[in-house]
Amino acid sequence: MTPPPHAARASRRGHVLTSECAAGGWTAAWPVYDTQYQMTLTISARALAGAILFSIALAGCGTPAASTSGTNLQVVAGQNFWGSIAAQLGGTHVSVTSIVTNPNADPHDYESNPQDARAFATANYVILNGAGYDEWASKLLAGNPNPGRRVFTIADLLHQKAGDNPHFWYNPSWVDQVADI
Repeated sequence: MTPPPHAARASRRGHVLTSECAAGGWTAAWPVYDTQYQMTLTISARALAGAILFSIALAGCGTPAASTSGTNLQVVAGQNFWGSIAAQLGGTHVSVTSIVTNPNADPHDYESNPQDARAFATANYVILNGAGYDEWASKLLAGNPNPGRRVFTIADLLHQKAGDNPHFWYNPSWVDQVADI
C-alpha cells in the first residue's frame, strides 16, 4: 500500500529525524531527543550551570583587585576535570594549571614533582577533590604556605569524608551544591 502523495515518511538516523514527502520530493531533518539523550542533555546543562555558579563564587572570593589588576588569577586544580571547568568558566581572567591531567593516572597514587610545588606556591586558588582522592596535595600546601591563597576542597564543601565515593563531578546535584556555597 502506498501512502497518499501529501503524506510524509519519517525515519530516524542517530539523533536526527528525516522526513521525505512523497509528492514534493523534499527532505527535512531536525533533532529528535529520545529519553536517554534528553537525560544526558539535562545532566550536562545542570552540571554546566552549577559549574558556572561555582566559578562566579570562586572569582568573587579573590584577593583585592589592586593585587591582581593586569594579571590573570592563578588557579591550580588537583585534577583535570576541576581544572577544565575553571578554565572554561574563567576564560581570559584565569590561568589554570591542572596537576593530574593523564586520564590513566591514579590520583590516589600520584607523586608530585617540583613543578607541582611551584604551581601550588604561586596559586591564588587551589581546587582539590578531597575524600582521599588527592592526599598528595596536602604535602604541597603545607610545604608552600601562602596566606593569600584560597583552597577549595570539594569533599569538605559537600560534607563528604575519606572512604565516601570521591567522584563528585559525576553528580549534578553536588555540582549545584558546590556552586551555591
